[in-house]
Amino acid sequence: MPPFVVPRTPWYVLGLLVLSLWVLAACGGNDATPTPEPTPTPQPTEAVAATPLVDETLPAVVEETVPPPAALATPTVSELTVVENDTDCSIEYDIDLAGYQDLKLKMGCAVGPSNNGPVGINEFGAGPDYNRFMLWFGGEQEIYVLFPDQTWQSYRDTWDEGQPEISCNPLNVAPSSPPLPRRGFGKLWCSVDGLQQQLGTIDREERLCQHVIVQPFEQGRMLACFEDATIRYFRLLNDGTWDLEIVQ
Repeated sequence: MPPFVVPRTPWYVLGLLVLSLWVLAACGGNDATPTPEPTPTPQPTEAVAATPLVDETLPAVVEETVPPPAALATPTVSELTVVENDTDCSIEYDIDLAGYQDLKLKMGCAVGPSNNGPVGINEFGAGPDYNRFMLWFGGEQEIYVLFPDQTWQSYRDTWDEGQPEISCNPLNVAPSSPPLPRRGFGKLWCSVDGLQQQLGTIDREERLCQHVIVQPFEQGRMLACFEDATIRYFRLLNDGTWDLEIVQ
């Protein structure tokens, strides 16, 4: 058997092979070794956007934790309730005197029970805003004269049914009432020097209060005279002064 002989490769074949390898390297080289792309630099937009978020939420937290000012300024007890609280007084005031404002402040505690004894009233001088009165307390047979200078004086009622209703007539007019006071008021008006000048005449007949509350207090005596739709609250104070409050 003849020996194996390796055939020679012609030079032009080798040249074609080298050329083919060069072309392949030029076309596919990029796939073999990719060029790394530059990493993008992070932008500071996220950090900048986060800062206002903190500023926006902070006021909301403050507003939720701080109570509104109005809730701190609401009063719980009115002045009238405090004044009218009679828990520290041993004797309660009459409920019909509750319409008089600041009763305890102006009169102190009650020192005795109330009574409903008859009280007669007569206004003197010109109305309708009368500033002088006579008050007859039937249970005591006393007449209280309330002068226009806001002082008062009490007198014993000495008139009786056997005496004339009109005790005097200094005006020399028909003896009628008005203008002349009558009964116990008229007798006092005629007998006390200077009383006619201080009080004047009457333009309305004397009468009894329709409903009466009289009660003694530390500062004096309180009288509530109910007449039609009007309540007159008279304060006869221990210092010899008086005042009047009218409720309609």
